[in-house]
Amino acid sequence: MQMNDPAKDSESPSLKVLELMKSHVIKTTPDALIQEAVDMMDLYQISGLPVVDSADIIVGIITEYDIIHALLPHYSEAHAEPAEPDRRQNFAALVRKIKHKTVSEVMSSPVFSVDENADVLEAVRIMLAHRIKRLPVTSEGRLVGVISRIDICQAMLEGQI
Repeated sequence: MQMNDPAKDSESPSLKVLELMKSHVIKTTPDALIQEAVDMMDLYQISGLPVVDSADIIVGIITEYDIIHALLPHYSEAHAEPAEPDRRQNFAALVRKIKHKTVSEVMSSPVFSVDENADVLEAVRIMLAHRIKRLPVTSEGRLVGVISRIDICQAMLEGQI
């Protein structure tokens, strides 16, 4: 006669990232212009885009923070003063210059990602440790999806995790 372990019966199988991820990923390429990336983020109401090469291998990520930091690098210091009139003229020139830069010049790299077969709690660990909102999901190194904090929150509140 086989005895069942009650502790094991109460455990649910671990939820895999691929069960929660969004497989329709809005992404960009390193040679896209910053303006194009901003337009995509605005259109899809997302705060960042994975950057992939022609084989869908992740080479970086570009976020609103990366773009603002490129436009206003001196504002990243906590004690920065508001722009003075002459600084505003310099700012306009900087915007014109940055607007035509490519994504590769501003993106963050390397990128944190998670494998589609990883446990969702591994994705949570990465996201919390690195303050990431949206985590690229890979399969054999290729981008196949994105999992966000809200995906995980919904799954937790629905009892899936």
